[in-house]
Amino acid sequence: MPQKINTILLVDDDEAVNFFHKRLFLKSELATPLIQLYNGAEAIRKIITLNNSLLNDDLVLVFLDLNMPILDGWGFLEEFKKINYALNFSVDIYILSSSINPCDIEKSKQNIFVKDYICKPLTIEKIIEIKNQYS
Repeated sequence: MPQKINTILLVDDDEAVNFFHKRLFLKSELATPLIQLYNGAEAIRKIITLNNSLLNDDLVLVFLDLNMPILDGWGFLEEFKKINYALNFSVDIYILSSSINPCDIEKSKQNIFVKDYICKPLTIEKIIEIKNQYS
């Protein structure tokens, strides 16, 4: 049985990109609720707080930029590794980056928590493709 997407975390410090991506999520009907966070530290804190309200069959999708202040995407993945075992729900992480550096792409493919590496900007077709994986 597919898991229910409960929450989407859009983790990126770029306001213009977030505005555009939020509109795409709304258009795709995969936007409820969508929470915008500006760095990896905020995202880790949010995931920890969601652990108090989500259940085993709930799923959180994280769209994670790599280059952010305070805690970047790689730092988020390191911190997530430390808390993942204690979560009551599932988390699927999609790297959403403007980087086309082959090293970044390869590094993300080697991370067991990363479902896919998507180059910005996100497209409605990609969101629908992701949505269909869970329906």
